[in-house]
Amino acid sequence: MEISRLWAAMLTRNRNDAGTDSSITLTINVGGVERLNHTFADTTQEDQEQAQANLYEVNVRGRGIVPAELDGSSIRVGIRGNDAWRPEHFMVWGERAAPFFGTEVIPLAIETGITTQISTDPAEGPSSFPLRLVGKGNRTMPINRLFMLLTTAGEPDDGDIIAEGLGPQGTDSPIEIQIVSEGRLVVLSEISETHQDDLELGGANFYSAPVITPFTRNSLDDRSITLRVKGLDSWGPASFFLFGLDDAAGRPEFLVPLVHLPQWPFGLMEADSTTGVASVTLPLVPDRSFPGDDEVVATLRSMASGQERIIELLQKLVAKQE
Repeated sequence: MEISRLWAAMLTRNRNDAGTDSSITLTINVGGVERLNHTFADTTQEDQEQAQANLYEVNVRGRGIVPAELDGSSIRVGIRGNDAWRPEHFMVWGERAAPFFGTEVIPLAIETGITTQISTDPAEGPSSFPLRLVGKGNRTMPINRLFMLLTTAGEPDDGDIIAEGLGPQGTDSPIEIQIVSEGRLVVLSEISETHQDDLELGGANFYSAPVITPFTRNSLDDRSITLRVKGLDSWGPASFFLFGLDDAAGRPEFLVPLVHLPQWPFGLMEADSTTGVASVTLPLVPDRSFPGDDEVVATLRSMASGQERIIELLQKLVAKQE
C-alpha cells in the first residue's frame, strides 16, 4: 500500500552559519521515477535557523510512494540556493492505509549526526545528500532511546491574544515524559533549556530522551505513557509524535512508532486544573501486528488457494458433462 501522508522532521546544527535562508527540498524516487519533489515553504516555525527544529507534513496521496519499493538512493534532501545549510538530524516517516486495520505509521528514512553541509555553491558542499532507509521495529524489539517530535500551536505574533488567555500558548515551563512498562519505571525524562526555542508559539521541537531500562512495545498498554507540564505556564501543543529507537546512541536501524498525534486532542496543559490539565496519558499507536499474524496470513492464503482448487474441479466437472 502506498503512503498518503508524509512527515519530515529536522534539526539544524548549533553553530555559526549553520542556518540558511535558502529553500530545502525533499525528493523521492521509486524505480528511477520521481514521485515527489517537494520544497518546504516558509512557516510560523523558525525555518532552518541555527539550533532550531522543524516539522512539516506533506500530502502525498496518489503519488505511488510504496515503502517496499524504496531503496537506499530513493530519498534525498536538497537545497535551492547557495546559502549553505548544516543539518544535524533529518527524519522522514509516513502514514498509509492498512488492510483490516485502518492506518499504519511507517518509518521511512533517517540520518543523525549529519556532518554534510549542502549548498548550490560547489565550493561549500554538495547540493543534496541521501537519507538511508530505516526499518520499522517489531513489538518485541528492545527500545533503548526515544525521539520526541512536537509543535506548539499559535503564531509568534499572537502575543496580545495569548496574554488575554484567548488562544494557544507557548511555555517556559519544562515538560516531562514518563513510561511505565509492566509496573517498572523505564523512562522519566525532563525536557528544559535546550539550544532550541523550547515550546514557543508556532514552533517545532526535536528532542531525544534516554531510557532507564530497555523495554518493548509489547510491554506497554494505554496507561503506560504520560506527558506532563511541570510549571505554572499554560502550554498548547499542536501535534506530538514519539518513536522508540533500537540504539542508545548514533543512527538507529529500526524505529517503533509509539505515539502519533498529528492534531493534539487534549487542549491546554497547565498545573492549574481550572484552565488545563497538568498531565495527559498518551494513546499508543495501534499495533498493526500481533502474535501469530504470520499464521493468520498463511490461513487466508490457504483458504484462497482452496477456493481456486474448488473452482478448478467444478470447471473440470462441467467440461466432462459437456
